[in-house]
Amino acid sequence: MTATVIPHVPRSGFTVRRVGELWELVNSRHYGRTVVLHAWPRDGHTEAFEHCYRLNGRSVEELQAAFH
Repeated sequence: MTATVIPHVPRSGFTVRRVGELWELVNSRHYGRTVVLHAWPRDGHTEAFEHCYRLNGRSVEELQAAFH
């Protein structure tokens, strides 16, 4: 017998917000505004936004192009 694991991760709606000294990854559409899925220190903003773009099905190159 084989089992298939299907992850239940929403493909869109992820956002990054700054709260104090942290960047927080949230998906209020699926989990509500109070559920923080991951947090990065203030200087980890690049990693936070790249991760958010990937979860939303977009490429990191799109993010980099938006800021250049």
